[in-house]
Amino acid sequence: MQLTDLGDAPPRLFKLGLELPLVRRVLALGSWVMLAMITQFFVNAADNFMVGRLDDHTLATASQAALGLGMPFFWAVGGFFCAVAFGTQAMTARRFAEGEHARAGQVLWNSLLVATLAGLFGGVFGWLITPGAIDFLAKASPEQAELGTTYARMRMLGVPAMVLTFSYKAFFDGIGRTRVHLYAALVMNLLNIGLNYLLIYGAPALGIPAMELKGAGLASAISTYVGLFIMIGISLGPASRRYNFYRWAHTRWAIVRDIVRLMLPSGSATVILMAGFMLFMRFVGELDAEAGGNTYSAATKALMDTASLCFMPVIALGTATATAVSQSLGAGKPNLAARYGWESVRLGVYAMFVIATIFLLFPQEILRVWAPNDPAVAEAGAAAVRIVAAGLPAMVAGLVLSQALYGAGANTYVMVVEGVLHFGVLVPLAWLLGPRLGYGLEGVWLAACLYTNLMGLAMALKFAGRSWRSIRL
Repeated sequence: MQLTDLGDAPPRLFKLGLELPLVRRVLALGSWVMLAMITQFFVNAADNFMVGRLDDHTLATASQAALGLGMPFFWAVGGFFCAVAFGTQAMTARRFAEGEHARAGQVLWNSLLVATLAGLFGGVFGWLITPGAIDFLAKASPEQAELGTTYARMRMLGVPAMVLTFSYKAFFDGIGRTRVHLYAALVMNLLNIGLNYLLIYGAPALGIPAMELKGAGLASAISTYVGLFIMIGISLGPASRRYNFYRWAHTRWAIVRDIVRLMLPSGSATVILMAGFMLFMRFVGELDAEAGGNTYSAATKALMDTASLCFMPVIALGTATATAVSQSLGAGKPNLAARYGWESVRLGVYAMFVIATIFLLFPQEILRVWAPNDPAVAEAGAAAVRIVAAGLPAMVAGLVLSQALYGAGANTYVMVVEGVLHFGVLVPLAWLLGPRLGYGLEGVWLAACLYTNLMGLAMALKFAGRSWRSIRL
């Protein structure tokens, strides 16, 4: 099935039924992305899952609290430079839809040039600023700061490989070969779990000491390089030869400029997103400092990982939608592009109603999966799980349509909205309702729920307009 072989009739916004031909195409494209992203989720979540099972439950809870800072800080740095993917995917999809395969390959070559420099710089930069940044953010305990710094620095070693992998992924997603990254992600996940077991808990018979949280970070970094080598191998296969990637003669500074131009607002949006979450975690840490311990921070990390298991498939749906939107615009069918966006939102919202029901019914059981050795974690976070359930449907609109707007090239709008909502709503309200007014963890997460609802509304209003349809890439 071709994404652009359907008619260009205008979308109908207010209806309950799904337009099945579009849904089938998005799911056929997005199912592979979804599986890859869920697999990628387990690469990250395995760290939290496995350190939560350390025999010393105090160390386990402190390690999970540290992950709550170390992980978003790592993604703030790595995610900024990985934003090379947004321009790469949008430009590749346009060239592919226009039948310009050689020019699509040219996009990847120039993207790899940008990614190589960006990845190396990002890894060094992240390593250097980690201690000061984590020390500023860690308010729960000294152990949170020490462990968070160690973990984040280990992850920074993998930034160069992660940025290059995202460049390859964006190209293959743009031409519709979304299953390619799944192959790499599956191997990465299996390897990460095995290395986590060896490095976190140790293997005396093999001479490997127990490295605890440091081992989790190192395992993830090693797995990232293995994933990159798999992507490079696939790019050298016979199915990719017609794109003729690896030629210095493909270098075009105009393409580099356009990739960087789209990367900067997208990467800035990622930094804003993660900065908001890190300040969010800082305020949770203040609650822990008052109570004595790391319980609230560990509960928040567990809740974030639970929410991630929901929004990773939604981001995958958004990635597929971005390709569909970009290819439809390249084929001269803007109404079809709009219909793809709205049908994806409708599909995701229906799925989220089911998940929200589970959140409402089994909050403590969900959190115990992450922290089985410390019952206080599940008790502290149960009410917050129910609050998160109220924001899940709007989260779908925000995530899917922001990706769709990236596919259209409206990157700056997404960045501005992220900045306004994070620092105008999420951060000040989380501080006000949490540490300042004393509503505790529930107050902090209520601010997050309001943020997700406003994000969904802002993206929906932009996508309902027509300005994104005329952006040229």
